[in-house]
Amino acid sequence: MSKAADAVRERTAEYLLATRLEQLREQAVTHTETETAAAVRWRDRLRELVARPLDGDTAGAVIA
Repeated sequence: MSKAADAVRERTAEYLLATRLEQLREQAVTHTETETAAAVRWRDRLRELVARPLDGDTAGAVIA
């Protein structure tokens, strides 16, 4: 009986480990996709800001 119990425990541990590793992989992919999307949004926003003309009042101002 002890050998059977050991085998069941080992299979259970392997299954739980495989399941958790898959969850972590999925989270890593989701996190990477989210970071990439945020970076693209900022890049696009910065392009919009660079394209905007300066107001006459701020054209000669120096920001320290």
